[in-house]
Amino acid sequence: MPMKKHYPVIRRLTVGATEAPVNLNGIIDVPRLMSQVNHRLYRQSRVYETSVTVDADLPDATTIEVFALADSWWTMKALQLAKTAWDESNAEELKMLGGKKARWSDFRVLHGVASPEELVARQFASNLNPVQFTAGEFTPSRVVDQAGVTREFTWANTPAADEYSIYAEYDRSGNTDVDPTTPATGPYTGLLPNLEADAAAALQQVGNEPPYNATQYPSGIWIKIATLHLGAGRQRLSTGFFNAPCGLVVLKNYGTAGIGNLDVQVEVKKGDYKGISAKSMME
Repeated sequence: MPMKKHYPVIRRLTVGATEAPVNLNGIIDVPRLMSQVNHRLYRQSRVYETSVTVDADLPDATTIEVFALADSWWTMKALQLAKTAWDESNAEELKMLGGKKARWSDFRVLHGVASPEELVARQFASNLNPVQFTAGEFTPSRVVDQAGVTREFTWANTPAADEYSIYAEYDRSGNTDVDPTTPATGPYTGLLPNLEADAAAALQQVGNEPPYNATQYPSGIWIKIATLHLGAGRQRLSTGFFNAPCGLVVLKNYGTAGIGNLDVQVEVKKGDYKGISAKSMME
């Protein structure tokens, strides 16, 4: 049986701040890091199967909380609606250009986390000194609204004046209907034996509202994956693999935990998207 051809891809990275961290939280943009180290485009609109690991030689009582966007129907549909709005907003301009746009064009949404450290990938030179990967264009996608204001898309709950919160915009797209709106009592009441109007109405009234908030989604769209902790008697060094929509991962307390720039590793699971596991959120 012939052996499978080796598929070269860097899936495990050391990440850190470009300088000594000054902000509380750290943000990991997995598709950005993978694009930089593998010299090819990894699109943001995918669910990256990712893990985060910290070194065991960190000081005792080091604690980092790991967060990702909720891998939910709501997250996926909010992203799809934003992409549709972006496509339709630029449709006429793209047509005038003959359908030709920038080679590495990608729909990118801002993470919306307030003032985090942007963690970058590191590899090592022959003297084993770290080398940072900071080059590459990763401009957020933009549209121009009817007032002529250029806006970007963000996952923030409260967007700036020049941003659209794709979470909030999807929330405005419609509510789940109560079905039936007005329960009926049933036909021929009083004619057929054992037919009771109250029972007929209850069959339609109990369960006519959805088993969730029909008019609003709670503001919490980030979920906690794990707490990584080093301390006497207990420690957890790795999250294990988890789904990270858009490849966005937040490390809470990164800037205050005494973590060095070589103490955190990110790994993406092997898969069929250019060598890694990252399923499309647009399908």
